[in-house]
Amino acid sequence: MKSEHKSLFSIAHDHFHGLMVAQMIKEDSEEIAGFPTSPEAKARYTVHFYNQELENHFYIEEYILQPAVTGISKEIDEIFNGVVKDHKDIEKMVEGLKDEKDLVRKLDNLGRLIEQHVEKEERVLFPKLQETLSGKELEELSEKLSANGYEHIYKY
Repeated sequence: MKSEHKSLFSIAHDHFHGLMVAQMIKEDSEEIAGFPTSPEAKARYTVHFYNQELENHFYIEEYILQPAVTGISKEIDEIFNGVVKDHKDIEKMVEGLKDEKDLVRKLDNLGRLIEQHVEKEERVLFPKLQETLSGKELEELSEKLSANGYEHIYKY
């Protein structure tokens, strides 16, 4: 899961953390040292992770990355429509964790969606961006993400 161009490194780095959480919360996964093990603790951890990491990550993708590449190609626009839909579905699923009924199933479904979402970005969207954008455009994208990205929106 390596993005070729540095413009996407920070986003890909977040994907690694998202995949760790997805692995932890899936029903058939083995326990991961240092991560919660009970469904209730996994749900709390996941809600916290969403609030502190994913929400910011989604913001960067939707309000910085997407506008920077919208209109370049119909295919990229369609991929981003799916990405944004996933973001909304993940948000709803995380909200559903606050109701502790059927947590094992909810966590498993959420973990699988997060994995599919990351794969969509890493294996479809990012390669398409790198194939479509010039080196100069990728550099400009990197500058936009650096100038407007993480250090300006994290909640402390």
